[in-house]
Parts: sequence; structure tokens; C-alpha cells
Amino acid sequence: MIRVALLDTTVPGEPGSMGRYRDQLAGALDTYFSDEVEVSVKFLGCGRETLDRTPNRLRMWRRHYHIWRAARNLDVSQYDVVHLLDGSFGYAAGAVQSDCVVVTVHDVIPRLQMDGVFAGAPPVGRGARWLINQSLRGVGASSVVCSDSQSTAEDLRRYDCSPRGGIRVVPLAVESELFEGSGEVPRDVGQSTPFLFHLGNNGFYKNRAGAIEVFKRIHTSVPVRLVLAGPAPDESLRQVCSASGVAERIEFVIDPDQDALAKYYRAAAAFLFPSLYEGFGWPPLEAMAAGCPVVCSDAGSLREVVGDAGVVASCRDYDAMARGCERLLTEEAFRHETVRAGRERIKHFSRERLAERMMGVYQELLESSCEDRTMAGRNIDQKKGGGKMPSTWNLESNT
Repeated sequence: MIRVALLDTTVPGEPGSMGRYRDQLAGALDTYFSDEVEVSVKFLGCGRETLDRTPNRLRMWRRHYHIWRAARNLDVSQYDVVHLLDGSFGYAAGAVQSDCVVVTVHDVIPRLQMDGVFAGAPPVGRGARWLINQSLRGVGASSVVCSDSQSTAEDLRRYDCSPRGGIRVVPLAVESELFEGSGEVPRDVGQSTPFLFHLGNNGFYKNRAGAIEVFKRIHTSVPVRLVLAGPAPDESLRQVCSASGVAERIEFVIDPDQDALAKYYRAAAAFLFPSLYEGFGWPPLEAMAAGCPVVCSDAGSLREVVGDAGVVASCRDYDAMARGCERLLTEEAFRHETVRAGRERIKHFSRERLAERMMGVYQELLESSCEDRTMAGRNIDQKKGGGKMPSTWNLESNT
């Protein structure tokens, strides 16, 4: 039985992809390998109340210090493997007193942003730069790194982030059953005109403004609306919308819950995702699971995630994405084939595959650690002129 500690750095009660990944991975391991692995979730972060009592300018640092201290003080004697779930807090991997540390890195967007890779992105402050570099150093000092995609793995190598056990690509899974099926579309989405659907936050790389740019390029002979789901639009996006010339056909849906989100996916004529970068990209897979054809950019991991199961165009090629949307709206055979390909594509991202790949990482790490200790023991014995391994080393407990 492999004893694994999943290190959780989220803020309890707050929605987000890291909580989803924690629950997905823990559930997958328990479902498919319950006889081989014992999973414990160890919370490193601090609660919402603690942060609320902290002045705004110090909240980020309070949270990071809390996580670092909790990682340093973690009793690792109960575990064979310690797995940090978010590489954004990679410094915690360096603080953990364990020889078997796995870190999952979902993306290195902040480091790329530091290098000016994204035109027009806001600058990164001095404190954030220091923190980003510290996290990358911690990731590089871990035993093994798991990346969500080959794209993220290549980005890590670009910054010489090379742990001794290497980088393993372990894609995330999509909970297809949450998006399949049928159901009434929310009443605020009228069905008189087909609509394109986009899901994303106001972060620059989600490119909500790009979705509007694509939408306004669609030929006027094709009746269609645009629905943008996520947080309330910021002032910049409101200005883009107002100046687009098509504002009367754009709707904002503020933070739909899981049930409503699935219904929007199922009702949409197509899912539009012109992201400027994705370390993985759950939304296109969710759309495919719901039977919604996908039009997206090729930024970051999106081409390897979507494959040939959607319309994939060069980043910022809004004309090509608009043409893809037009085909899905007007060519029934093309739409049908794209939906079929999407349903096949999501089979590559099951929770069973996630569990199998992660178990492979854990087992390989422990075998490598066992071999390292065996070799070290032999070297010590050779120096002493003996062939007996020190009795204080218990290899069986680490296999």
C-alpha cells in the first residue's frame, strides 16, 4: 500500500480549478486503486477568516508564508509520497522534508508573462517576480514533476526546471457525466436564435475580448448571438463590447453554477475559445462531452488537447475562427462529424487514465528511491569492507 499525501493550497470554500483537481485526483485514485494506494489530503493554506483579518496589501504574503510554514512542519513520516498539487506554490516542495516529492505544474503563465511573451499583458511586480522564481526553483528541486500537457513540460524545460526524476505528462480528466444528457436551457437563453458560447475569466490570457472579435467577423447573413459566461466583465471588456457594433447580440451570464453551465454547453451552436494560452484547458473537453462542437486557438496546450476533434486556428487568427463558426452554423454534416469526433476525443481524458498515469509516477518514484538507497547502502558497506546492509534501513516500507 502506497501512502500518499496530497498537499492542498486552496482557500477553503472558494471555487477554482485547483479544488477540482484535488477532488478529481483523490477520487480517481480511490476508485481505481483503492487496494494499492491510501490517499490523505493535507491542507497547507489558511482560511478565509484569517485572510480577511489581514490588510489587503499583506494578504498574498500571509497566504504564501502560511503555506511555506505548514509545508516545512509537515510530518512526512506517515507517507511514502508527498504530492504538491499546484506548482504555483513550488517553494513548498523545497520546504517539505521528504525524498519523494511530486509536484503538478499546470502552467507557467506568470513566468512567461515576466518575459513579455504575451503582448499587452500587465507587467509583473518585483515581489511577484521573486515569488515566481522561488516557486520554479522549488519545482526543479522536487523528485518528479507532473505537467498537464506536453506544452507545459516544454515550458518548464525552457526555464531549466529539471527535477532529478524528470517531467511526466499526466493530463487532467473530464467528468463527462456532468455535461452529458439533456435538460431545459436556462430561461434567460432564448432559443429563437442560435448562440456561440464562451467560458472564461477576466484574465488577459482567457481573451474574452477575442471572442467578441471573432463574433463580429461572422457574416451578417448567419443569425447568431454570443453568450459570455464567467465573472462580471471588467471595464475594459465592457468598452470592447460597446465599441464592437454588435453589443445588442452579446449576453453576459455571471458565474453560472455547474448545472446551468452544462445546459449552456448542450444548447450552444458552438463553443468558442480563442485563448492566448492554456496549460491544459478543461472547457473545450467539457463542451465536447456535452455534444457541443469546439472552435479554439492553438495556444499552449489546446492543439494537443483538442486534436482533430474541433476547429483549431492560429492564435489571434480571428478570421479563421469566424469561418469555423460559420461552417458549424450552416453545414449540418460538418457539425455532426465535429460533434462525433469530440465525443471520441474525450475518451482519452478519463479519470481511469488519470489514476493509471499518476500511479505509474508514484510507483516509478518509489522504485527509483529504493534503488538509490540500495546503491548508497552498498557503497557504505564496501567502504566498511562488509556486505551487510545497516539494520536501520527498511527498504520494504518504501515499496
